[in-house]
Formats: sequence, structure tokens, C-alpha cells
Amino acid sequence: MPESQLQSAPLSRAEGKQRSRQKLITATINSIAKRGFADTTLARVAEGAGLSRGIVNFHFRTKDQLFLETLKFMSREYRECWARAFDEAGPTAAEKLEAVVLIDFEPPIGNRNRLACWFAFYGEAKSRPTYMAACTEVDDVNFTAVNNLCRTIIEEGGYENLDPDLVGQGLSAMGEGLWLDLLVSPQTNDVEKSRNTLKTYLRALFPKHFPIANYAGD
Repeated sequence: MPESQLQSAPLSRAEGKQRSRQKLITATINSIAKRGFADTTLARVAEGAGLSRGIVNFHFRTKDQLFLETLKFMSREYRECWARAFDEAGPTAAEKLEAVVLIDFEPPIGNRNRLACWFAFYGEAKSRPTYMAACTEVDDVNFTAVNNLCRTIIEEGGYENLDPDLVGQGLSAMGEGLWLDLLVSPQTNDVEKSRNTLKTYLRALFPKHFPIANYAGD
């Protein structure tokens, strides 16, 4: 079949439902980033998605269900991006560590609406166990993997007085801090600056594995 016919071929019913559902989730992310939880309504989500209120109710019975499914989508998206960065990096622990640390500042993860939405969910997680479970699932798996990579690098390089768990915690805290800087001070912070900050931290921690000559263009 010619490409033009493929492009104009009607969507199946399942494909149409999935596309509508994704539009609603994307509109929810954008609305939460812009308005916060309280002012994000099903009507505003429908308007942002360019769909009717009835379509929203067909996919999501309540706003709480829509929010939870949005968080689950973001968690799944993050896990997939993180795993892909890990798998596609070079074979060494240093290459994999750099890849997964920097993925936070690659699209779609580094999108400002995504970041604002993550912080909004983290803010609600204390009082909502379902949100907390979705948030911590991503954190726990990735934190363990990063710590294991740090442990391998420390052993390879003979770096003394470095605790891999503390180094991993520092990398995590720095990443979240840089996310926050991107949101509150976009005029002085951008994605490239955040990436270079993390690279500088890696060079300072592990100079044998991240020699400055490798970053001459930064």
C-alpha cells in the first residue's frame, strides 16, 4: 500500500481509544504544570485535549482516577527512558552511570511541564499512598542501580573514602535540585547547564573514569 494511503487509513477502534486516552493524559500533565492540582478539572482537561467531556468520562470516571493514571504513565515513561539509556550506553559502569544521570535532562523527561508535574505529585504523595507507591517504585529501582554502578567504579578506580550509597544519594539529590532550578529560575538555568553541572560532579568524584580531556567541548 502506498505511504499516502497508509497515512490516511482510518484508525482502528482500539487505536482511536488509545489516542484519545493519551491526549487526555498529556492535557492533564500540561494543566497540572500550569494550574496545579486544585484548578485542574475534567472540563479543563477535556478542553486542553480538544475532546468532549463525555470522552473524558468514558476513559476516567473521576479526577482522582485520571490523576493516578497520569502518574502511572509518567512513571512508566521514566522507567522506559531510563532503561533505554542504560542499555544503549557503552559497556562500562562509567558510561552507563553518565547515561542514566543525564537522562533526566533529555526529552521527554527534561520537559518543564513534566518536571512541574513530578513535583506536584511528590507534593501530594505524603497524603496519598497510591501516589507515594508510584513515585517510590521508580526511585527505589533506579537508586539501587546507580549505587551498584558507583560501587563498581569506586572498586575499579581504587577511590578511597567514597561510600557508593552516599555518592548515589548525592547524585539523586543533585538531579532533583537541578530540576527545581530549571522550574524556578529558567532565566539563569537551562538543560545544558544542568547536564554540565552533573558532568563536573562526576569528574570531581571519579577523575580516572571521567577525565577532563573527554569533556573539552563542554
